[in-house]
Amino acid sequence: MTGAVSRRHRLALLALLAVARDRGLNRDKVQAYLWPESDTERARHGLNQLVYVQRRHLDSGDLFLGKKTLRLNPAMITTDVWDFEDALDRGAHEVAVGVYAGPFLDGFFLRDVPGFERWADEQRSRFAGRCAQALGVLAAAAATKGDHHQAVEWWRRAAELNPYNTDTVRRLAEAWVAIGDRAAAVRCAQQHADLLQTELGLPPDASVVRMIEELRGGSAPR
Repeated sequence: MTGAVSRRHRLALLALLAVARDRGLNRDKVQAYLWPESDTERARHGLNQLVYVQRRHLDSGDLFLGKKTLRLNPAMITTDVWDFEDALDRGAHEVAVGVYAGPFLDGFFLRDVPGFERWADEQRSRFAGRCAQALGVLAAAAATKGDHHQAVEWWRRAAELNPYNTDTVRRLAEAWVAIGDRAAAVRCAQQHADLLQTELGLPPDASVVRMIEELRGGSAPR
């Protein structure tokens, strides 16, 4: 139970339980995620070893709660996943986007464990989507207050998280127009149209095409 493979499985176990929160995760599901090709006995032994080594590594017998269903003990360990979701749930959007430092488990992978990789991709998209929504709320609030420069910053960050979302890009372009930078508005709308065509093979939304034409023609976008 030493070496890079063990360390990655230990981190994967913590990540699975962090996202599961108070619901916890059934041991059978954990075993299916982390040892999909192993028989039941081998997978059970592997999980028992992981739990034992992690408790010893962190010098805490209370790190994991439950027997058949495992949960992390919030009195012994914390995670930015909880901080992020708790902030969103109480409407503290600016706190939440401050906690979001980048894609979930960015750069982390388990070789030959496709179930875990699919799960990580799903969580990565879910967290990014929630952050983009929070940024949109902040941008709209800033625009309502007349702080269009701040609205540009919030929409820009939202567009970085979800560059394929036409509505977000359109709102970013409108925010650029509001501060008088029509060239930046054209640029971001055109980049979005090019991205859809190049990476997804999709034509740009008609509203984006119309916006680009209106901005280049000198009229205010509808």
